[in-house]
Amino acid sequence: MLISVGIAIAFLVELAICHPALSDDSVQAGARIFAVNCAICHGERGDGNGKAAARLKTAARDLVKGVYKFRSTGSSQPPTDDDIVRTIRLGIPGTAMVGQADLGQEQILALVQYVKKLSGKFSNNLQPKPLPIPPPPPPSNKTALLAGRKIFLEIGCVECHGKGARGDGPSASKLSVKPADLTRRPFKSGATARDIVRTILTGLDGTTMPSFHQVLPEEKIWLLAYYIQSLGKAPVVTEDERIGREILLQIRAAPNRKE
Repeated sequence: MLISVGIAIAFLVELAICHPALSDDSVQAGARIFAVNCAICHGERGDGNGKAAARLKTAARDLVKGVYKFRSTGSSQPPTDDDIVRTIRLGIPGTAMVGQADLGQEQILALVQYVKKLSGKFSNNLQPKPLPIPPPPPPSNKTALLAGRKIFLEIGCVECHGKGARGDGPSASKLSVKPADLTRRPFKSGATARDIVRTILTGLDGTTMPSFHQVLPEEKIWLLAYYIQSLGKAPVVTEDERIGREILLQIRAAPNRKE
């Protein structure tokens, strides 16, 4: 299952042919780190067709398309470097994308620069700005949760997520990306109410989850987030997550691992 040294070398040769302009040391370092740590799932070209991809229920991200669900930026905007750093460092819970916290800061930053080179979405070198997260109202209480439940019903969340928030709303079966079961934990985008607020503000690109930035008043966004947070059951470790941890352990244990 491990990427062999030969495959890693072949990947770097192909990289030099396909991307001759990539002479920057940081990007080249990122390419080597990607070959060793990421290509097993994301594929040598970053298209999500790695050797382990067929084992996964949740497909590995096609980084060439440049569609990022988990961002701090507005809908259809590319993520910030910090967004990508957070995903690499913390991972995406419930998926095979486990956190790479053992990589050093310089390694992660180099990896970010390389990942951005895989997609034309970053070609204009614009620096997207995060949407501001409004300050929270008083801590969640019974009144706040009832208000959040009312907002959940009023703005149409039930159409996709269902009245019980289990992802079984009337439109769910018609969607190519199944709506989230909001009672399951952990959330892929983070566990705190602030993380939920960020998702409500930004939406999830590549899905039908829209951005509510400038649609819902700030206080209502927080009340909705408090309600959604209250629905959580005990965290579950998925099979994809187990596979991701297995792959990571094998990569880390490789005797000739070089980055």
